[in-house]
Amino acid sequence: MKFTLLFLLLISTASFAENFLINSNKLFNFAEQSFPEFFSPAGVATSGLDNYLVRYYPEINNYIGTSDGDVYVYGDVFNGLLRVGVFTDYIELEPDGDELLAQIFVDAQSNVQVYGTGTVISILSDDLNGSRHQRFIIELKSKQTLLVAHNIDLAPRIDELALNDQIEFFGEYEWNNQGGVVHWTHHDPDKIHIGGWILHNNSIYQ
Repeated sequence: MKFTLLFLLLISTASFAENFLINSNKLFNFAEQSFPEFFSPAGVATSGLDNYLVRYYPEINNYIGTSDGDVYVYGDVFNGLLRVGVFTDYIELEPDGDELLAQIFVDAQSNVQVYGTGTVISILSDDLNGSRHQRFIIELKSKQTLLVAHNIDLAPRIDELALNDQIEFFGEYEWNNQGGVVHWTHHDPDKIHIGGWILHNNSIYQ
């Protein structure tokens, strides 16, 4: 595909961006709302492509993508691939989630929707009692640790997860005295609970 080849030519060694998926989705939603003639219908799924996150709109054959802090569009109307700026040209970046996570840990709160980024410091065995969960521990920049319990009956398993990998997550926080647990990092098939996800190596697990 021409689009794929052009993106591959522009691959950089971009570092892992904090809140990359959160801010990319915020940017994509802004583009859909502000420029529906280029990016519709709204709510297209975000997917990963090498160092990029992208949304594709097949009805008008346009793409919008992000790499680290840069924003790209692709389509005939744009004469191919075009860099159109950076996140902050269009949206206010979401704040670091560490502060919220630290506060709800101190306050011993649970059932709080959270997001953030962390480094994998321990990989545990899968919990196979009841719904199966992949389990691993991450450390935030603040040094707070979180146990991630990722439901692998409802979402794909992260098979290539390794120590020192960085992940981004969106899920529900449950308090414990070791830093807390994040679960609901997956879609809800009943569409009652807000859907969560994990971003690892630009693959979205939800």
